Amino acid sequence: MLSSSRPSAFQRGLRSGVLAAGAMAFTLPAAAQQRPAELPEITVFGASNVPLEAPRVGASVSVVTAEDIANQGAASVPDVLRLVPGIAISQSGGRGGLTQTRVRGAEANQVLVVVDGIPVNDVNSGDADLANVPVDSIARIEVIRGPQSGIWGPNAQAGVILITTKSGRGLAKPEVTARVEGGSFGTIQGSAMVRGAQGPFYGALSISGLRSGGFVVAPGTTRPNGSDMGAFTARIGADFTDWLNVEGVVRMVSRGGFYNPSNTAFGPGFATDPRYGFLADGTGRNTANDLQGRIVATAKLLDGAWTHRFSADASQQSTNARDSYASAFGFLESQGFWSRTQRTRADYRTAYTFQTPGLLGARHTLVGGADISREHFRYYYESDGFFGPFVNDSYATAGRARERKGLYGEYLVSLPTGLSVSAALRQDWNSSFRNALTWRLTAAQTFSTGTRLHGSVGKGVTNPTFFELYGFFANFAGNPTLRPEHSIGWDAGIEQRWMGGRLITDLTYFRASVRDAIVQSAGTAINLPFETSRQGIEASVTARPTDWLSITGSYTYTDTRSAERVGGVFVAKEALRRPRHAASLSAVATLPDDKTKVTLTLAHNGSMRDTFFGPLGASDVRLGAYTLIGAQISHDLTRAATVYVRGENVFGQRYQEVFGYQGSSAAIYAGMRVRLGE
Repeated sequence: MLSSSRPSAFQRGLRSGVLAAGAMAFTLPAAAQQRPAELPEITVFGASNVPLEAPRVGASVSVVTAEDIANQGAASVPDVLRLVPGIAISQSGGRGGLTQTRVRGAEANQVLVVVDGIPVNDVNSGDADLANVPVDSIARIEVIRGPQSGIWGPNAQAGVILITTKSGRGLAKPEVTARVEGGSFGTIQGSAMVRGAQGPFYGALSISGLRSGGFVVAPGTTRPNGSDMGAFTARIGADFTDWLNVEGVVRMVSRGGFYNPSNTAFGPGFATDPRYGFLADGTGRNTANDLQGRIVATAKLLDGAWTHRFSADASQQSTNARDSYASAFGFLESQGFWSRTQRTRADYRTAYTFQTPGLLGARHTLVGGADISREHFRYYYESDGFFGPFVNDSYATAGRARERKGLYGEYLVSLPTGLSVSAALRQDWNSSFRNALTWRLTAAQTFSTGTRLHGSVGKGVTNPTFFELYGFFANFAGNPTLRPEHSIGWDAGIEQRWMGGRLITDLTYFRASVRDAIVQSAGTAINLPFETSRQGIEASVTARPTDWLSITGSYTYTDTRSAERVGGVFVAKEALRRPRHAASLSAVATLPDDKTKVTLTLAHNGSMRDTFFGPLGASDVRLGAYTLIGAQISHDLTRAATVYVRGENVFGQRYQEVFGYQGSSAAIYAGMRVRLGE
């Protein structure tokens, strides 16, 4: 376990301020305690092909709103997700570092991430790097856990993260919001948004930017890993009639950062550099540019009972990276690569809702649809060092492409007794590997006692990545015969409302059996010839004991088994970078002046296994458990302006989420939010 250094004067002062603010917030006089407020009901949009009221949802879902994000003082989407049950975050260093998100112990590429209806998972690797997704424009985040491929298709094997940005639809008058913030590590960031509606038209435009000098992430190195990011989003639509809506969205993100190269240097006689496998004290710079767009038309017929939706979207990404360092043998080691990817999709969906008063008084919804997706990937890689140059340009020109066609359907029924059931089925035809049939069943039963039973079972799939199919390094060969990974997963839980709805608890057990898991073995990728599993428990609590205090908390136990080839045989092991124990807590208190809010957050991550790639191959290492404490104090100067001060890792916990990459030390930031148009 990593040890903590002696706290600095800054850390001690920040810690004292946090404790004083917490004591003041949570010992408010009884006179300030107003009538407790019941927690509001919510609508869930991503758990089925149609929106559902939360009590009807059988899948395990967490919803985070824009207000939650602001109250928590979250600076990034990974910071938001750390507080959600079932999620593990692995960030390589500070802001801008490669960030992976895992759900219920699954791999990062087994989680589908969708922003405004557009999948943002990387075409190259299947991962979705959320490190630089701006939070100011987000309206809500839904996390749907468990196999969702029957609803969302491939790469939703372990769950879906659905991010929706703010819209101008329904606003009585235009609204302008802005935020500016600065603080530790030379960080400055800001955002601005204007949104509104005029007649049938509505729209929202937002821009945001970030620049951080960063900090030194690896012992023995000297260069801070700084980063920068700029983003623009436009979301425009029109309600041409009461039954026809057309909406489009365009999103552009440009990001870059410095990093330390990994030392893999050899010298005469195949001697290895003394720091082989660790981060080198060199220079590395990467850039990425994303462009995404989507248009969707929705028609509602028969007084809204029958809906038709057609959507089409496209996305492309370009990445460049180059690094170099001097080895202990005096040779200059360098490497560089670039990639270009495109994804285009089209989807038609129809849904019909009807009731049968004479048959159980049931409400039915039938959904059917078809979609098509095409992906294209180009890649170039070169390296130079003691053994001379190596170039991989085998698919730098024409590249590689693949296509998927799908048909899907879903049936939902709700009874007056509080029972809701859904069944989904999907067939995908793939051009480059085996076709896939996926499905999902859910059920939820609500009782008058405030008890809700919920459960789901389904089959999820994850397609092989371009890297796994075709290779990319000199010592890694692709395997075009790979089969998609697939799993059967299920969960069952009980939710209980207490104290008239002011307190909600939920306890869920989950389990998944994974087959054809794709792993690296002997310089290529293979499907495991046997089954692996993951299981665990998720517990969550949401409370509003008084109007001035709201509390959310969670605990997750995860037991994930994987397998690696050791000495020619497969050995079962704990999966990488997935803690067995994780917990979170967020408390937001409003002071008696009704203008000041104090927030305390806690994110605990248990110890976990990682890998060190040394000269003799991979070996296991342990990353120590850690607890990150955050705090924010905000004050409304006027109805339009709010100032705040927030601290991250206020106790200066030393930690690593990826071996060799030190996490951020204690940091403090101050800023202002302005909102005009209310």
